[in-house]
Amino acid sequence: MNTGTSPRKPPRILVCGPNPSWQKTLVFDEFRPREVNRAKERDCRASGKGVNFARAVRTWGTAVPSVYQFTGGANGRNLNEWLRREGIEATSREIKGETRCCTTVLCRKHVCMTELIEPSPTVTSDDIAFLKEHILAGLPDYDALALCGTLPDGPLDGFYAALAKEAVRAGKPVLMDSVERFGETLAAGVQHLKINSGELLAVTGASDPEAAALELLNRFPLQSAAITDGPDSAFIAWQGAIHRISIPSLPGVSNPLGAGDVCSGVMLSELLAGADPVQAFTSGLAAACASCLMKYAAEFDRAEALRIRDGMRIEETAPRTT
Repeated sequence: MNTGTSPRKPPRILVCGPNPSWQKTLVFDEFRPREVNRAKERDCRASGKGVNFARAVRTWGTAVPSVYQFTGGANGRNLNEWLRREGIEATSREIKGETRCCTTVLCRKHVCMTELIEPSPTVTSDDIAFLKEHILAGLPDYDALALCGTLPDGPLDGFYAALAKEAVRAGKPVLMDSVERFGETLAAGVQHLKINSGELLAVTGASDPEAAALELLNRFPLQSAAITDGPDSAFIAWQGAIHRISIPSLPGVSNPLGAGDVCSGVMLSELLAGADPVQAFTSGLAAACASCLMKYAAEFDRAEALRIRDGMRIEETAPRTT
């Protein structure tokens, strides 16, 4: 008789990414604005913040993601089929509008990226009710909720806040990687925020990002506010202090698109594994750095991420408050 205990199932993350995209990547030897440019390579695949977040969770390998989203038209069908082949579980509400197609332009000569984003489709009250009902019905089977990205057009006031409130009521941590309906959603009980410095300053009207992050911890029931700044050092406000994390120089950067989504997905995975917010954010940043070395959004090598993490430094730059 086998008397050993059965292995513990990995935690599950419900990823609400309501505004996905069908992502086209075009690679040019040199991209010249205002001229005819002929791409050397072309790739199409599922993307958007929720999808990229889920892809990062799956690659990191310590949690299992499931995406809830609106999709429509040929782009939506292609997106869902791609997720099926990739092995990412998804619950999609089919809408009348077409899922947006976003185009990434990569220039080899100047090592730069240009992103072209189509308008979002419009969702109806019935679409919203369907997705909300399925998220709330499924929530008991998950260990955490992630709110990812922009909302499509439609009557979505209170959508993120309602989901956050129900997750908190059920005792599940909520991470927000979005500035949509910012104040009302944070007030609903979001524990962890991950956005970039430009978004933070825009949404708060502040000029000092560190002070703004600490103020968010004072105003809302947040446990941590993690702030990225592209290739520059990032920081996280936690327990009344600012913890600044160095970002190493990355030779051979290929495509930074989706790096922030990777950071969020790995951060929440690590939080569920028992890491504190500073260590979880550091792992997320390392994975984000590794993803910048890949050609396609939100892909990374876990071993490379761990190597990068070993070389990162953490400095507490503000005194703890009592």
